[in-house]
Amino acid sequence: MEQKRPLHPILAQADEIAERGLVVFDDIRSMPLYDEPYTTDLMTISINLSGWVKAECDMRPVVFQPHDLAVVTPHHILCARESSADYHAMIIVLSPRFQEEMKHHYPDIYHDNHHYIYRQDINLNDRQFQRIVDIFRLLRNVSREEHPRRSAMLGDLLEVLFLQLQAYRQENGIETHSPSLREGIFTSFYHAVEQHYRESREVRFYADLQHLSPKHFATIIKQQTGINALQWINSYVIIQAKSMLRHHRQMTIQEITNHLGFPDQATFSRFFKTNTGLSPTEYREQN
Repeated sequence: MEQKRPLHPILAQADEIAERGLVVFDDIRSMPLYDEPYTTDLMTISINLSGWVKAECDMRPVVFQPHDLAVVTPHHILCARESSADYHAMIIVLSPRFQEEMKHHYPDIYHDNHHYIYRQDINLNDRQFQRIVDIFRLLRNVSREEHPRRSAMLGDLLEVLFLQLQAYRQENGIETHSPSLREGIFTSFYHAVEQHYRESREVRFYADLQHLSPKHFATIIKQQTGINALQWINSYVIIQAKSMLRHHRQMTIQEITNHLGFPDQATFSRFFKTNTGLSPTEYREQN
C-alpha cells in the first residue's frame, strides 16, 4: 500500500496557528505540494534563505528565489509545482483572528502590504536580507513566549518589519504600484468570486456587479490573466470542492453539495466530473 506523504508543517500545526495567532516556521524545506491548486485563509510572510520554488499564484507562474521576500494574503489560488533540493525558507503565518487584530490596531500598515506573490514583493541585497532575517528571528522568539502582552509585542514587531520593507522598496527603486482600471476590475472580480461563488457561477452575474456587458467584462479578464472568466469561476469552485473532499471527510457529498450552493448532488457531481474527470467520491477515495 502506497504511503501517504506527510503533512507540510504549516498544515500539520494548523491547530497551533489557530490557537496562538502567529507562528514562525524557521526551517521550511519544502512547500505543500498537492500537484493541484489550493487556497488558505492564512496570511504568510516568507523569506527565501536558499534554493528556489516554482509555483503558481492565481494561476500565474512565479519563481521564489534566494533573498526574495513575499507577503501573500488569504484566499489566493496557490500551487507549488517544484522545489530545489537546497530550498530553505522562514515563514511567518498569521491566523484569521490575528489578521483581524492587526487590521484593527495597524490599519495603514496592514492595508499597504497586500501584495500578490506574482508581483514579486522585493528582492533583498545582503545587508537588507540580514536585517530582515534578524526581525524574523525576533518575531520567532517572541511568538514562543507566554507573556500577557505577547500579541502587542508581535504587532509592534510586524509594524517594524513592514516599515523596514517599505524603506527597502524605496531604496531599491521599487515604486508603489497603482493599479490600472483593468487591474482594478480583475481584483474586484476576484473578490466577488470569493464572496459569491456559492450563489452564482455565471459570468453575467459578475459582469453586472461591475456594471459592464458580459462580453466587455470577459475580454478584460482574459487580457489581464490569459484565462477566461468562466474558467476562473469554475476553477475557484473546484478548488473549494477538492479542499472539502480532502480535508473535511466527516462531511457527506450531499453536505458539500449544499455548502457549495448546488441545487442537488447530481448537478454537483456532473460539474465536478466535467472539470476534473473524476466523480467527487472517486476523488475522495484517491486522496
